[in-house]
Amino acid sequence: MSQKLITARNNMRDFSIESVGDQAVITIDISFINIESLNRVFERLRVEQLIQKADFSDEITGIRTEIKKSWWQKNREQYLKGIINADCD
Repeated sequence: MSQKLITARNNMRDFSIESVGDQAVITIDISFINIESLNRVFERLRVEQLIQKADFSDEITGIRTEIKKSWWQKNREQYLKGIINADCD
């Protein structure tokens, strides 16, 4: 039995993630994202998997989280420029 975990906003079916047994099945409309961006998403997942396998201490994980949060606060507007306003129009 499958269970839908995430569906794209506005039911446009840009992407969805379903839980099927012990796997997550991701379906992405090719017009939604270019291949380079998709490869970056999967590379990020691979890095997260390696981090989990490394079993870093809670202190190191906390430092990592704080660095990521600080970086995102400083760079968010630059990366989302034009995206947020375009979605709201």
